[in-house]
Amino acid sequence: MPISARAGANAKLTRELIASRSLNIPRSGIRVMFDRALGVEGLIHLEAGEPDFRTPDHIIDAAKKAMDEGYTKYTANKGCIELRRSIARKLIEENGIEADPETEIIVTVGAMQAVSLGILVTIDPGDEVIVPNPGYESFDRQVKFAGGIPVYVRLREEKDGFRMGPEDVEKAISPKTKMIVLNTPANPTGNVMSRSDIKAIAELAKLNDLLILTDEIYEKIVYDGAKHYSIASFPDMKDRCISVFGFSKTYAMTGWRIGYAVSSERIVDEMSKNQEFYVTSTSSISQKAAIAALDGPQDAVKEMVDEYKKRRDFIHPEIGKINRVGCVKPKGAFYLFPNISKLGLESREVANVLLDKGRVVTVPGTAFGTYGEGYLRLSIASSLENLRKGAESIKTVLNEL
Repeated sequence: MPISARAGANAKLTRELIASRSLNIPRSGIRVMFDRALGVEGLIHLEAGEPDFRTPDHIIDAAKKAMDEGYTKYTANKGCIELRRSIARKLIEENGIEADPETEIIVTVGAMQAVSLGILVTIDPGDEVIVPNPGYESFDRQVKFAGGIPVYVRLREEKDGFRMGPEDVEKAISPKTKMIVLNTPANPTGNVMSRSDIKAIAELAKLNDLLILTDEIYEKIVYDGAKHYSIASFPDMKDRCISVFGFSKTYAMTGWRIGYAVSSERIVDEMSKNQEFYVTSTSSISQKAAIAALDGPQDAVKEMVDEYKKRRDFIHPEIGKINRVGCVKPKGAFYLFPNISKLGLESREVANVLLDKGRVVTVPGTAFGTYGEGYLRLSIASSLENLRKGAESIKTVLNEL
């Protein structure tokens, strides 16, 4: 039989086209709500973790200058050395982390790519990774995609406002554990880890020979005297850590897609090697903008954080006026995570009711893990006027339930 005839007989695809590692990853719960609201007019958007501020002018000007001067080519996989030197200066001055810009820093396409690469180059199939729950949804997805097994530490509202306690982390450690994921300030809970808790987890990592992946994207967004501590700054910890930072939240640069990680030379070298096969390098123009962000005036950062605090202080008591709803006051990041469990409905149902009847877009707590059931995430990265309208609508709808 001619090849064409045989091919025609088998023209219909019968095999599964998509790899199981992808099929086993659920969609983003945040994006589910975002997509539901897409194109609908007149909604109040409190779902997105995206600053509503404009990128500061001096950062935009640096990008324009880079383009005008023809800085539009590839850079080194790890990022241009000028940016890595600026990052190294910032790390030692603000985080207490001493890093060689030549070998221990990599610039990535957003902080999320740093998380992804960090997990991909360190986690083998069957390795266990301790993950906070509720916690940012990407952590356990990235672990699963690498073939690892997420082991969840349940964060409880009644335990110091969703504190990730070292005693709970210790209970989750097994002979298969390879990594602990930390996120502070935390999305979605707004918890900021104390120095003593971070120190205790550092000791657990050393005692059990574990890696730490720490997402510090909200490092500058803290309130009421709370202070952010980088676990890599503790003695003998830097080479055990993959410390992830970014520009998106601090400098309102979400669309610029630029982040960075600091770790040991060996881990950074592996991340850089694999970055070549995914994106080659980060946008050269965004890198020039990032240099301006780090080396330029920081007034805009303080102004944004002050505004977030003003918004938090407005909406937190408003949410507290809703019947059968309570809410921990966040110490960092820009979210509220109100407890709606006494309403008697699943969080996804409540989010859908608020969208359909209240015209307010929120995120169900289950987007952040099974222990997020009974909660909603509200973003305060929206104007005070939007928050006023949103709070009023939420109160009206939920008080009627």
